[in-house]
Amino acid sequence: MSPCLPLLVFHHRNGGDNVVDDNDDEMLMFSLSQQSLHKNLEHDLLAAGSAKCWPTTQGWMLLAEKDHDDTSPSSPACLWNPLTGERLPLPNIGLEENEIPRFCKCFLTHKDPSHPGCAVVLFHLAAPVLWYCHVAHGGSGWRRHAYDIGNYPIPEAYRRPTKAIISIIASFQGKLYFFKSPREMCAIDFSPARAQPTFQFFDVHRSARYPQAMSSGRDWLVDSQDQLFLVSVRFIGFDPDNIGAIYVYRMDFSSSKRARWISVRDIGDVVFLLEDANVAASCPASALGHNANQIYFMKNLKEDDADLCVFDLESNSHEITRVHQHDDLILRRKPFWIVPPN
Repeated sequence: MSPCLPLLVFHHRNGGDNVVDDNDDEMLMFSLSQQSLHKNLEHDLLAAGSAKCWPTTQGWMLLAEKDHDDTSPSSPACLWNPLTGERLPLPNIGLEENEIPRFCKCFLTHKDPSHPGCAVVLFHLAAPVLWYCHVAHGGSGWRRHAYDIGNYPIPEAYRRPTKAIISIIASFQGKLYFFKSPREMCAIDFSPARAQPTFQFFDVHRSARYPQAMSSGRDWLVDSQDQLFLVSVRFIGFDPDNIGAIYVYRMDFSSSKRARWISVRDIGDVVFLLEDANVAASCPASALGHNANQIYFMKNLKEDDADLCVFDLESNSHEITRVHQHDDLILRRKPFWIVPPN
């Protein structure tokens, strides 16, 4: 797999609408480096029938493998390096007892999972719940934590009070950062010395002025080269298929008053890889044969198709690449990236 990284993965059913057995799932993978299409690379590790897998933005993948004993309430877990094949053992995951869904967002708090403070964190996509364990403290097992960051700011006349879900997340300098609102962020500390995660909120300044026609958009946080970036894809009106502009900002923590976002047109010798669930990774560019200063994401954020958007920051232009011709794929989840570990 290593020469093919990074990979854009289409996890899909094999056999049509009536197939419900996970063993019939397949993974179609597009290699960004080789510009080639592959089917079920590393099948034993990545096929859903053999393991449940959660990619991380640091490249390592969390695997919960099927136990030979079908009566076991938990699954053996490990972190797997797709570049070298190395595995780091983790405590068994009690998927059913902890009510961990099949699809979550997964993060490492540190680039190097062998760091003594590194935690593996799973975020529920639809409920204010997360699960975590520490790589170097495997004996403590997985912990479930229900968080409360308030309700969505929607008038009750239009929607009953609903607990907000952490959605736009990035790992940065040993903590997980997320947006609580456009002007407030939070850093979650999973230090092993603490009985539970601590949430540290702080104000942030963002002087973004978008053209009037761009009424909506999507944001991603990206950790790249020890800097925290924000990517904002803006749409014309409320149509996610009509991209109006793409803006990139870098976080400046130097101010004594409050952190602020600074607009940039250069992200260095890297590419940013965005995926549907507001998750994004940074990947070396020239070392892997890519043009630097570019951003990749699926153009159609609403429907399932094969159009990959490549945005060039220097020229402020984008082009569309169709990565496969399989129009009948029934996806299990939105396409995701497997990147080479840092």
